[in-house]
Amino acid sequence: MAGEGEANLALQAGVLAHGIAESQAFIDGNKRLALVAMLTFLEVNGYRVEATDPELADWILSLSAGETPAQLAHRLGERLRPAS
Repeated sequence: MAGEGEANLALQAGVLAHGIAESQAFIDGNKRLALVAMLTFLEVNGYRVEATDPELADWILSLSAGETPAQLAHRLGERLRPAS
């Protein structure tokens, strides 16, 4: 599990992704934008997510199935690594 600072960063990323994915601001592409925004946010803050593309897609799709930002943050926190 990530350290305290990383866990907070993971929660912020989860809230960001949830807000974009579920706002339905666009006709199409909300979840894709949510994923890109989440990964970019983490990268700007010095982290990357160690996960496969299918895993990342499942995580974003799970938000529409009722997963909370905190649950997504838990998944992220386990896979956050310092960016090289």
